Amino acid sequence: MLTYNSGATLRRALESVKDFDDILLNDGSSTDDTLRIAAEYGARVIMQDARLKYPNGRLADFGAARNQMMGEARYDWYLWLDSDESISKELRDEIAEVVGKPVAPGDPLAYRVPLRIIIDGRLIKHSSNYPGYQFRFFNRKSGGHLTQPLHNRVEFNQGTVIGVLKHYWHAYLREADISPFAQNAKAHRRVEIEFACKRSFLQFLRYTVWWELRAIAGIILRSLYNYARYGFKDSMPVKGEMSRVFSLLRLIGASSLERIRRAFGYSAFAD
Repeated sequence: MLTYNSGATLRRALESVKDFDDILLNDGSSTDDTLRIAAEYGARVIMQDARLKYPNGRLADFGAARNQMMGEARYDWYLWLDSDESISKELRDEIAEVVGKPVAPGDPLAYRVPLRIIIDGRLIKHSSNYPGYQFRFFNRKSGGHLTQPLHNRVEFNQGTVIGVLKHYWHAYLREADISPFAQNAKAHRRVEIEFACKRSFLQFLRYTVWWELRAIAGIILRSLYNYARYGFKDSMPVKGEMSRVFSLLRLIGASSLERIRRAFGYSAFAD
C-alpha cells in the first residue's frame, strides 16, 4: 500500500489483509497515526523515494512507487491495494488457494480482479465501471510492473498466462462527498495533467481527447442501461456517474489549457 496521512482508512485496509505473511507500506512521511496503525498490524514500512516526488513533497509517480515496493517484497506473489480500499473475505480465500499450491507450467502468473464500490456501507451492485477489472494480483516471475505515473497500467512478460479471480476488492465512498461539480482536488489530478502534457500532440489527441470522450459516451450509455434494467436502488447514484463524466471533461479541458500555457512558457504548477 502507498500511504500518506492515511490513518482514517488504513485500519480497515489492513484488517482485510491481516492474515498475509508480509504487509508492506510505502509511506510519504505521514504525520498522523498512519505509522502507529501500521505497527499494530506488523506491517513493514519503507519511505517513498524522494526522486518520485514533486518539490512540495507530494508523490509524482504512483506507478514507480508501487514498483519500488515490488522490489522490497519478500514473496513472489504480490497484491496491491490503496489505503482506502479493502479486499473481501472471499477474495482473500481465493488468493490463499492460488498461493497455497506450486505454480505449474501453463498456470496464470497474473490475475484480473473485479471491483465493487461501497457507499456509506451500501454495496453498489450496478455501475458503469463494473466489473472494473484491474491487475491487482500477480507473480514476480511474470515480470509485472507498472508503466504509468498514475493510471494502473501493468505490463507483463510476453506469453504470461492471465487468469481472472471471481471475488472483489472494495473501494469506499461517502455519498455526501460525491458531486459532479467537485473540482477533483486530489493530489493525483496534477499527475494526470502532467502525464497528458508529456505526450506528443497526436498522442494527446488520441489518448487524452478521443479515448476520454469515448469513455464518457460509454459511461452515459452503460448508466442508462443499468437504470433501465435494474432501477436506482442498487445502482450507482446518478451524481456518482455524472462525477465520472465531469472528471474526464475537466481532465480534457485542464490538460488542453496547460499545453497552451506551456507553449507560451508558463505553467499552472509553481513547483
